[in-house]
Amino acid sequence: MPTPATTRSMPQGACGKLGAGFVEALTTDVRAALTVALIQQLYDVERAGADLSPDARRELRHEQSRPLLAKIAAERDQLAQTVLPKSPLGDALRYLTNQWAALQRFVDDGQLAIDNNRAENQLRVVALGRKNWLFAGSFEGARRTALLYSLVQSCKLIDIPPFDYLKDVLLRVATHPQRSIGQLTPKGWADAFRRDVAA
Repeated sequence: MPTPATTRSMPQGACGKLGAGFVEALTTDVRAALTVALIQQLYDVERAGADLSPDARRELRHEQSRPLLAKIAAERDQLAQTVLPKSPLGDALRYLTNQWAALQRFVDDGQLAIDNNRAENQLRVVALGRKNWLFAGSFEGARRTALLYSLVQSCKLIDIPPFDYLKDVLLRVATHPQRSIGQLTPKGWADAFRRDVAA
Protein backbone atom coordinates (compact mmCIF):
# COMPACT_ATOMS: atom_id res chain seq x y z
CA MET A 1 0.00 0.00 0.00
CA PRO A 2 1.39 3.46 -0.83
CA THR A 3 2.31 5.65 2.10
CA PRO A 4 0.91 9.19 2.49
CA ALA A 5 4.33 10.59 1.57
CA THR A 6 4.52 8.65 -1.70
CA THR A 7 0.93 9.20 -2.79
CA ARG A 8 1.35 12.97 -2.59
CA SER A 9 4.01 12.86 -5.29
CA MET A 10 2.46 10.24 -7.59
CA PRO A 11 0.30 11.47 -10.47
CA GLN A 12 -3.34 10.52 -10.23
CA GLY A 13 -5.38 9.82 -13.31
CA ALA A 14 -8.53 11.58 -14.32
CA CYS A 15 -11.26 8.95 -14.62
CA GLY A 16 -13.70 11.79 -15.21
CA LYS A 17 -11.77 12.90 -18.28
CA LEU A 18 -11.49 9.28 -19.38
CA GLY A 19 -15.25 8.83 -19.13
CA ALA A 20 -15.90 12.06 -21.02
CA GLY A 21 -13.64 10.87 -23.85
CA PHE A 22 -15.54 7.62 -24.25
CA VAL A 23 -18.93 9.37 -23.96
CA GLU A 24 -17.85 11.72 -26.75
CA ALA A 25 -16.66 8.75 -28.81
CA LEU A 26 -20.03 7.05 -28.26
CA THR A 27 -21.70 9.71 -30.42
CA THR A 28 -19.81 8.36 -33.45
CA ASP A 29 -18.96 4.77 -32.50
CA VAL A 30 -21.22 2.37 -30.59
CA ARG A 31 -18.18 0.29 -29.63
CA ALA A 32 -17.46 2.82 -26.86
CA ALA A 33 -20.65 1.76 -25.03
CA LEU A 34 -19.14 -1.10 -23.02
CA THR A 35 -16.29 1.05 -21.71
CA VAL A 36 -18.74 3.83 -20.80
CA ALA A 37 -20.84 1.31 -18.86
CA LEU A 38 -17.77 -0.06 -17.05
CA ILE A 39 -16.64 3.45 -16.08
CA GLN A 40 -20.16 4.16 -14.77
CA GLN A 41 -19.87 1.00 -12.66
CA LEU A 42 -16.57 2.29 -11.22
CA TYR A 43 -18.39 5.43 -10.10
CA ASP A 44 -21.20 3.29 -8.65
CA VAL A 45 -18.58 1.56 -6.47
CA GLU A 46 -17.32 4.98 -5.37
CA ARG A 47 -20.81 6.08 -4.37
CA ALA A 48 -21.25 2.86 -2.39
CA GLY A 49 -17.98 3.49 -0.55
CA ALA A 50 -18.34 7.22 0.00
CA ASP A 51 -19.02 6.94 3.74
CA LEU A 52 -16.48 4.19 4.45
CA SER A 53 -13.13 4.62 6.15
CA PRO A 54 -10.13 4.80 3.78
CA ASP A 55 -9.14 1.21 4.64
CA ALA A 56 -12.66 -0.13 4.07
CA ARG A 57 -12.92 1.87 0.82
CA ARG A 58 -9.62 0.35 -0.37
CA GLU A 59 -10.97 -3.16 0.36
CA LEU A 60 -14.20 -2.39 -1.50
CA ARG A 61 -12.20 -1.13 -4.46
CA HIS A 62 -10.03 -4.26 -4.44
CA GLU A 63 -13.14 -6.44 -4.51
CA GLN A 64 -15.25 -4.48 -6.98
CA SER A 65 -13.21 -1.87 -8.89
CA ARG A 66 -10.17 -3.99 -9.70
CA PRO A 67 -12.22 -6.54 -11.74
CA LEU A 68 -13.91 -3.66 -13.58
CA LEU A 69 -10.51 -2.19 -14.44
CA ALA A 70 -9.43 -5.60 -15.77
CA LYS A 71 -12.50 -5.63 -18.04
CA ILE A 72 -11.71 -2.09 -19.21
CA ALA A 73 -8.13 -3.17 -20.03
CA ALA A 74 -9.37 -6.20 -21.96
CA GLU A 75 -11.84 -4.07 -23.92
CA ARG A 76 -9.09 -1.51 -24.59
CA ASP A 77 -6.79 -4.20 -25.98
CA GLN A 78 -9.53 -5.62 -28.19
CA LEU A 79 -10.66 -2.24 -29.54
CA ALA A 80 -7.10 -1.07 -30.20
CA GLN A 81 -6.82 -3.71 -32.95
CA THR A 82 -9.67 -2.30 -35.05
CA VAL A 83 -10.22 1.37 -34.14
CA LEU A 84 -8.78 4.15 -36.30
CA PRO A 85 -6.15 6.00 -34.21
CA LYS A 86 -7.37 9.49 -35.20
CA SER A 87 -11.05 8.83 -34.51
CA PRO A 88 -12.74 10.02 -31.29
CA LEU A 89 -12.67 6.44 -29.98
CA GLY A 90 -9.00 6.20 -30.97
CA ASP A 91 -8.30 9.38 -28.97
CA ALA A 92 -10.10 7.94 -25.93
CA LEU A 93 -8.18 4.67 -26.22
CA ARG A 94 -4.86 6.53 -26.51
CA TYR A 95 -5.65 8.54 -23.36
CA LEU A 96 -6.62 5.33 -21.57
CA THR A 97 -3.39 3.61 -22.63
CA ASN A 98 -1.14 6.58 -21.79
CA GLN A 99 -2.75 7.16 -18.39
CA TRP A 100 -3.36 3.53 -17.40
CA ALA A 101 -1.00 3.39 -14.39
CA ALA A 102 -2.26 6.71 -13.00
CA LEU A 103 -5.90 5.80 -13.64
CA GLN A 104 -5.61 2.69 -11.46
CA ARG A 105 -3.84 4.35 -8.55
CA PHE A 106 -7.03 5.08 -6.61
CA VAL A 107 -7.71 1.35 -6.13
CA ASP A 108 -4.78 0.89 -3.73
CA ASP A 109 -5.35 4.03 -1.66
CA GLY A 110 -8.70 4.61 0.01
CA GLN A 111 -7.84 8.27 0.58
CA LEU A 112 -7.58 9.07 -3.14
CA ALA A 113 -10.61 10.06 -5.15
CA ILE A 114 -11.39 8.17 -8.33
CA ASP A 115 -10.69 11.32 -10.33
CA ASN A 116 -9.08 14.70 -9.90
CA ASN A 117 -12.26 16.70 -10.48
CA ARG A 118 -12.03 18.38 -7.09
CA ALA A 119 -8.53 19.69 -7.85
CA GLU A 120 -9.60 20.83 -11.30
CA ASN A 121 -12.55 22.70 -9.79
CA GLN A 122 -10.17 24.47 -7.41
CA LEU A 123 -8.06 25.60 -10.37
CA ARG A 124 -11.18 26.77 -12.20
CA VAL A 125 -11.92 29.15 -9.32
CA VAL A 126 -8.42 30.62 -9.70
CA ALA A 127 -8.97 31.17 -13.42
CA LEU A 128 -12.32 32.86 -12.81
CA GLY A 129 -10.82 35.20 -10.22
CA ARG A 130 -7.88 36.41 -12.33
CA LYS A 131 -9.63 39.54 -13.59
CA ASN A 132 -10.64 40.52 -10.07
CA TRP A 133 -7.09 40.18 -8.82
CA LEU A 134 -5.82 42.72 -11.33
CA PHE A 135 -7.29 45.37 -9.08
CA ALA A 136 -5.64 44.43 -5.79
CA GLY A 137 -4.06 47.90 -5.67
CA SER A 138 -0.45 46.85 -5.19
CA PHE A 139 1.83 43.85 -5.13
CA GLU A 140 1.38 43.62 -1.35
CA GLY A 141 -2.41 43.85 -1.76
CA ALA A 142 -2.31 41.02 -4.29
CA ARG A 143 -0.19 38.93 -1.91
CA ARG A 144 -2.68 39.46 0.92
CA THR A 145 -5.60 38.64 -1.38
CA ALA A 146 -3.87 35.41 -2.43
CA LEU A 147 -3.26 34.50 1.22
CA LEU A 148 -6.91 35.06 2.11
CA TYR A 149 -8.04 33.14 -0.97
CA SER A 150 -5.77 30.23 0.00
CA LEU A 151 -7.23 30.13 3.52
CA VAL A 152 -10.82 30.18 2.24
CA GLN A 153 -10.16 27.43 -0.31
CA SER A 154 -8.32 25.32 2.29
CA CYS A 155 -11.36 25.61 4.57
CA LYS A 156 -13.67 24.52 1.78
CA LEU A 157 -11.49 21.50 0.99
CA ILE A 158 -11.84 20.17 4.54
CA ASP A 159 -15.50 21.18 4.97
CA ILE A 160 -14.98 24.06 7.38
CA PRO A 161 -17.26 27.09 6.95
CA PRO A 162 -14.71 29.81 5.98
CA PHE A 163 -16.61 32.53 7.85
CA ASP A 164 -16.58 30.54 11.13
CA TYR A 165 -12.87 29.81 10.73
CA LEU A 166 -11.83 33.39 9.88
CA LYS A 167 -14.01 34.94 12.59
CA ASP A 168 -12.57 32.66 15.27
CA VAL A 169 -8.94 32.83 14.11
CA LEU A 170 -8.94 36.63 13.85
CA LEU A 171 -10.11 36.79 17.48
CA ARG A 172 -7.46 34.29 18.62
CA VAL A 173 -4.39 35.30 16.61
CA ALA A 174 -3.25 38.21 18.82
CA THR A 175 -3.16 36.14 22.02
CA HIS A 176 -2.37 32.68 20.66
CA PRO A 177 1.04 31.27 21.71
CA GLN A 178 3.61 31.40 18.89
CA ARG A 179 4.74 27.83 19.60
CA SER A 180 1.21 26.60 18.81
CA ILE A 181 0.64 28.70 15.70
CA GLY A 182 -0.03 25.54 13.67
CA GLN A 183 -3.37 25.31 15.49
CA LEU A 184 -4.51 28.36 13.54
CA THR A 185 -4.13 26.76 10.11
CA PRO A 186 -7.46 25.46 8.78
CA LYS A 187 -6.61 21.82 9.57
CA GLY A 188 -5.05 22.65 12.94
CA TRP A 189 -8.05 24.80 13.82
CA ALA A 190 -10.47 22.02 12.85
CA ASP A 191 -8.63 19.59 15.13
CA ALA A 192 -8.18 21.98 18.07
CA PHE A 193 -11.06 24.47 18.12
CA ARG A 194 -13.92 23.44 15.86
CA ARG A 195 -15.79 21.80 18.75
CA ASP A 196 -15.44 24.99 20.83
CA VAL A 197 -16.97 27.15 18.09
CA ALA A 198 -19.81 24.69 17.42
CA ALA A 199 -20.74 24.56 21.12
